Amino acid sequence: MRRRKFLFALVLAPLAFLPALSRAHDHAHHDAQLDEAKPLPGRSLYNLGSRWTNQDGANVALASLRGEPVVVAMGYTTCKDICPAIVANMTWIEKHLPAQAVERVRFAFFSFDPVADTPERLKLYAQAHGLDPDRWTLLTGDADTVRDLAATLNVSYRPDGQGGFDHAAVISLLDAEGNVAFQQRGAQASSQELLTKLGGLVQGAD
Repeated sequence: MRRRKFLFALVLAPLAFLPALSRAHDHAHHDAQLDEAKPLPGRSLYNLGSRWTNQDGANVALASLRGEPVVVAMGYTTCKDICPAIVANMTWIEKHLPAQAVERVRFAFFSFDPVADTPERLKLYAQAHGLDPDRWTLLTGDADTVRDLAATLNVSYRPDGQGGFDHAAVISLLDAEGNVAFQQRGAQASSQELLTKLGGLVQGAD
């Protein structure tokens, strides 16, 4: 009889640990969820919470860019003067990325023109300028969304009365959390300083 009770106790003993193991697993899972939901810094661009449509027609949150440094500019696809210079500066930066940054930097181009710059037009623009879709995201949003982003980035713009926009030439560098780390202003400005800052961001994240 004693032997039977002893065997029964051996069978039950491992089961006593199951609730504790389950709680430990749940706690680890909960910690992972908390890490994913880590609050953004107060000055992060991603606190805007705005939503955009990319060149593939997908609706995305601004915070979808979070996690890597991003080179950001605003413009529109039918622009014939300032915007080509902005994109040329951005592609120069892309071509001169440090080796360790090539796979870790993203580029985003936000349109001022929600009417004309449909996802289809943005995609054609990207193709015409040889913008790698694995690294470049082109986005369009409604007028309020555009206005909020431009105000946050301190990019002035206004309709020119001819279907286009007068606007400042600004290229912004965001860190992985969406803070503005540097801004290059002027279509003729050198991109070397931004490139140096970008290399520092990537190196600092290692």
